Amino acid sequence: MFQIQNISKAYGKRQILKDVSLTVNDGEAVGILGVNGSGKSTFLSSVAAMYANNPEVSIGYIPQENPLLDELKPVDNIKLWSKASKASILEALSSEPLCHLGINSFIDTPVKKMSGGMKKRLSLATVLIDKPKLLLMDEPFAALDLTAKHDILGFMGLHLRQGGSIIVASHDEDIFRFCNRVFLLKNGILYDTAEFQAKGISYVDILRSE
Repeated sequence: MFQIQNISKAYGKRQILKDVSLTVNDGEAVGILGVNGSGKSTFLSSVAAMYANNPEVSIGYIPQENPLLDELKPVDNIKLWSKASKASILEALSSEPLCHLGINSFIDTPVKKMSGGMKKRLSLATVLIDKPKLLLMDEPFAALDLTAKHDILGFMGLHLRQGGSIIVASHDEDIFRFCNRVFLLKNGILYDTAEFQAKGISYVDILRSE
């Protein structure tokens, strides 16, 4: 279980997050819904920063922006984010659960020649190589085709079945159907969407309520 407590963040006079708290259970996926600029990315990056210097908490943060270097191939990109040796990385990519990302099928391809789906898989691998318990995922489906979405969702499900947890910020309804709980981030405050869902209100309509 992860306890996220009392996160506040402001840019100048604008309060982005107002004393936000959230509990995430083992094996649970929590979705964060909100319009552009509502603070979803700020929330995820703040959670990552909060635990950055705590060796007892294992967190992997996958930002919306591509963290990869275009000139490097997969293993070299992974080595930028992990202390693991090249041999250990290659072994991990061929074993459960990372083998499901299919990195070996483009292991010699530099990032600049990869598709969006390949880049997303590799971004996941750079984080998952060190086996984090909690994944923070910012718009994981951005610019992906249906096949890549299906594969990423499959891997997320595997992570949960192995006892991991996920917090994911997105606009994609497929993500929210996957999540155990979904919250709306509005005016710096998290609102549980269960009440909206109980009334048959769709996620699109929830966003329009902003």
